[in-house]
Amino acid sequence: MNKQAMKDVLYGGLIELMGNKDYYYHSVASPKYSYWTESGKEALTGYFLALGDKILEAEEESLNKRAKELVLKGLKGETV
Repeated sequence: MNKQAMKDVLYGGLIELMGNKDYYYHSVASPKYSYWTESGKEALTGYFLALGDKILEAEEESLNKRAKELVLKGLKGETV
């Protein structure tokens, strides 16, 4: 999965968790009164732990792609 897809997954998951009243209390009065519930904090921690490895894989994929592009440009004599 590429880096942008991981960003979309991360953002989408957070929005979904925040939309669940068991996990997140959203105050209509002001965002400063909104908060994560205890079960929400547990869900959030689990979510980040589950995605951690995938995020690192996406980062490595991005770096490897960039490195290959630089090598090819160097072999072609282009400025890197």
